[in-house]
Amino acid sequence: MLAQSPRSTPPPTPLLTILNAFLKPKLLTRLEKQVKRKAVVALKELSQQIQETKCRRERLLKDARQLLEEKHRVQAENQLFLDYLHQNSERCEKKQEALWKLYAQECGEIQRRRQELASRYTQRNAALRAQLLQGRKTQEDLRQQLQALKTVYMVKERQDTTIQTLEKEKEKIRGEAAAKDQEAHIRFLREKALMEKELQELDLMELGQISTKGLTRKYRALAQACKQAHFEFCGSLYRENQQLRKELQQLSQEYRKVEAVRIRLEKQQQLVKEEQWYLEALTRGRQRLQAARERYRAHNPCLKEQSASKTMLSTKSRTNSK
Repeated sequence: MLAQSPRSTPPPTPLLTILNAFLKPKLLTRLEKQVKRKAVVALKELSQQIQETKCRRERLLKDARQLLEEKHRVQAENQLFLDYLHQNSERCEKKQEALWKLYAQECGEIQRRRQELASRYTQRNAALRAQLLQGRKTQEDLRQQLQALKTVYMVKERQDTTIQTLEKEKEKIRGEAAAKDQEAHIRFLREKALMEKELQELDLMELGQISTKGLTRKYRALAQACKQAHFEFCGSLYRENQQLRKELQQLSQEYRKVEAVRIRLEKQQQLVKEEQWYLEALTRGRQRLQAARERYRAHNPCLKEQSASKTMLSTKSRTNSK
């Protein structure tokens, strides 16, 4: 207020009162009066500065009290926030420890499963390698057997050709036998007709119509010829029958041999098909195992777990540093 109204006369200060009491105007010289005036002016200015300083001090004290109250309020709020942060930090540490234990358990389980899968893969791979080697050996054996079967097949073709030839010869022999039978039957009918004619002549001879001497010789010759023809006819039929039986027996033996070869070839062909199916199944199993191995490598969860563990370790280190 004193700084804003310099013209108003302030009340006399104790220093000014003391100065007026000791330096009375009547007893002072001119120089002393001049010094007194300067001192009075200086004291007034000093008094004014003191008043202004008091006002500023009051304002500063008021501001200081407000700042102190604000400080207490902020400290109270900070204490609440620090308590909350401390509790939250404890909860986070407990949760982090629980997650770390869970992560360690899961890592152990994953490691155990990975070792188990690796062991199973090694065993299956070894078994498949053994099966593959056995399959290759079997394939080589089958190739050799197939090479041998080619020779057997060629023999079978020759036997089939021989059988067809024998069948044709058999049909030809049957036709020839039928022709011979028909020829012999015709010859027999002719001889029968001749004999009937001779019998008629004998009947006439008995009746006395023909001379018996020439007829007797003719009858004897005819009987001998009939006997000889009958003997030759029966002998030829017997020989032809024996020849046909022998040929039929040979054909039966050849047929049994060819049938045995055919059955053996069918069994070997079935075995070749089974071995080929086994090799194809083995190849498909190996391809599936290789694909499963590639998928396992592509989707290995241990990589994600390792990155998560690194992140958790870095977070824990930052928390401990705070």
